Amino acid sequence: MTTTMAEPGRPERLYHYQPFDLERLSKIILEKELYFSIPGDCNDPWDCNPCFNADVMTDLDLFEDHLSWFIAVHRKYFPDLSETEIQRRANDVRSDPKLLREMIERVSEDMETTINEVYRVYCLSSKPDSELMWAHYSSKHQGICLEFDARNELFGQVSKLSYLEKFPLLNLIAESEHENLKPLITKSAAWSYEDEYRLIAQEENSVMSDGALTTKNNYLGLPDGVLTAIILGCETPYPIACDIKELIDQSTYPIKLKRAARARVRY
Repeated sequence: MTTTMAEPGRPERLYHYQPFDLERLSKIILEKELYFSIPGDCNDPWDCNPCFNADVMTDLDLFEDHLSWFIAVHRKYFPDLSETEIQRRANDVRSDPKLLREMIERVSEDMETTINEVYRVYCLSSKPDSELMWAHYSSKHQGICLEFDARNELFGQVSKLSYLEKFPLLNLIAESEHENLKPLITKSAAWSYEDEYRLIAQEENSVMSDGALTTKNNYLGLPDGVLTAIILGCETPYPIACDIKELIDQSTYPIKLKRAARARVRY
């Protein structure tokens, strides 16, 4: 593993909470493969669920920009349509703006499907000691938390989530990659306690961007030495601890085994 300096403000260690799953943990330790989730499996129904701004009719310039986008999409994806027919459809939208609103709302629904087909995410936190995350994601403190060294090329690609009070309406005609990735890197401010970072990949058969992290059947290869420790929950049963110790003993690189402890007289 090549170690590099973490960017200013970025943690040197990142953590992933999960229930104990012997098969999946074996894949990480012995086969060095990390499981990425489908965005639609997130526990927050707003997460990774895009909605484009349909209120563009009151701004004439913005309306015309969307109409130009409408025409370009028809030229690209409907090559059998004549230019006359494309312009006729555009004029229909110009004379009845509610058609554009309906189209934008339909694109929002279609985009959710596309995100689940194309993207995969691996969720991390800067915190190994969050009571709420241990309770929610690690089987009520009976699961585990994986500790990763973030000073390497793979984890150098993590995106820090933004937490917003107001749901972000996206710009349908935006061309910037950051704008297009907003559904994957924004959450409600209610989740800010997680201080979440994400690795974002694209599934092998649906890659849309050059140079993207690429998963195969939801798995991505993990470099040696990046997994530095496995933290047991304060309620993790002893037999599970033994199973994990046995896996660690088979690893080709050192992995520490730690256990979270509950302070008796304070939170």
